[in-house]
Amino acid sequence: MKRGFLNSSKAKQQNEQSTSLPVTKAKLVSKLSHGVVPNAGKGQIPKGYESGFGTRKFFELNATSLDYDPDLYVCTAVPLVTMDAKLSDVPGGWAECVLSGHVKRMIHTTPGFPRRPLSPANGKKLYRIGEAGSKGLGMFATRLIRAGEIIIDERPMMVATASTNSIVSPDDMAKLSVEQIRQIGLREWGKFMKVVFDRMPPENQKAFMELANSHTQDGSDDITGRIRTNGVVTGFRDRNSSGAQGRYTAICKDISRINHSCRPNASWSWHTDSFSLRVCAVRDIRAGEEVTVAYCDALAPASERAEALVPYGIYDCNCGPSCSDPAGIRIGDKRRDRFRFEPVVVFAPHVPPKVGEAPDAWVKPALRRFRELEAEGLEGCNEYHRTAYQLINVYCFLQDVEKVKKYASKIKGVHRVIEKKEFPASFSSAEGIERSQYYQMSEMRKKAGIPEYEPILISFA
Repeated sequence: MKRGFLNSSKAKQQNEQSTSLPVTKAKLVSKLSHGVVPNAGKGQIPKGYESGFGTRKFFELNATSLDYDPDLYVCTAVPLVTMDAKLSDVPGGWAECVLSGHVKRMIHTTPGFPRRPLSPANGKKLYRIGEAGSKGLGMFATRLIRAGEIIIDERPMMVATASTNSIVSPDDMAKLSVEQIRQIGLREWGKFMKVVFDRMPPENQKAFMELANSHTQDGSDDITGRIRTNGVVTGFRDRNSSGAQGRYTAICKDISRINHSCRPNASWSWHTDSFSLRVCAVRDIRAGEEVTVAYCDALAPASERAEALVPYGIYDCNCGPSCSDPAGIRIGDKRRDRFRFEPVVVFAPHVPPKVGEAPDAWVKPALRRFRELEAEGLEGCNEYHRTAYQLINVYCFLQDVEKVKKYASKIKGVHRVIEKKEFPASFSSAEGIERSQYYQMSEMRKKAGIPEYEPILISFA
């Protein structure tokens, strides 16, 4: 027998009538409380409230079926495993999940599913989990990890809904405060996720409960608190959903140990075909250096980053001057604003350089942007990749082979992470560079006798 879906006959009937849990009908509170909530938990539950969950009798349905109401939430193992399966028997393991019928169908029809998560080239782990000071545990490189290398590709222990999807009738809404609605949602969510937790193999249950929990005083229970603290948003969502609602979050054993930095040296991405979360280096990571990712938008202003980190129990971010030093924050915020809203695009000049000015002086805006991105530790963002690519094209046009090689070496690893493919090898050799589009364009101008600074509109972006 396969480990498949759990739901009640009553709940299934309600979903078939479009009255139970469909996102379009849910009255949702998009933002859950965190920190200290007075009388959190039962103290906020109104007198006489009756749970619609506690009396459900669960039974197992056909795990191989894809024929479910798109808005019906069911529990299942992904990928499918037998009831007596052990982690040692399943390469890459499996995740116990709560999914809508729509998402379950989407996962199982993804081309290539279920591929195995990727392994290191030599089969040896590139990291260890160890003490990280006030941050608790962290992940550390055991050797030099080059930009673009996969550090870990891990299938989660659990995949949960990222929001409570709490339904409250319009009549009840008038009687309840926002916090009461939130607490009811947390309570019902906790009961649902307890069913998922109980399905997990003992080793994963133990590892899950050893994870950090920064939601001990806001009404979250031991399970939902850890989901909120350690979950990473996946790449799929319920149909007809938007914003925070309808998303899913994955909780991994080792990836959950990776701590935050506003200048991260790694980034993560979700891969449905292998049902795994993949972490790659975005710049070189020295042996012994901590592996970090951004829990928030690293391009946001410092104040917004600080606010986004509070639910994770991070109250004093000390990633660098752009987080902790007033002058550094002002500089960092101005830079990030330009990174987001003022992309640099350089054009070939139509006048000769001034006396004493370098032939590539017109490239300075892109060079300055590139240096600022490196100074802020933002090699993993799209603007870094775009700017580096622009510099490669510029120096191909200027026929400066060594500078093309310089920026090609800087972008090669990041390109693999962002574009999910190898950077063109042609930019690593003089022969390849000389065959490039912009190099050849410059060569043709020379052969045609066009003056070096003849007006020409060329974008290198």
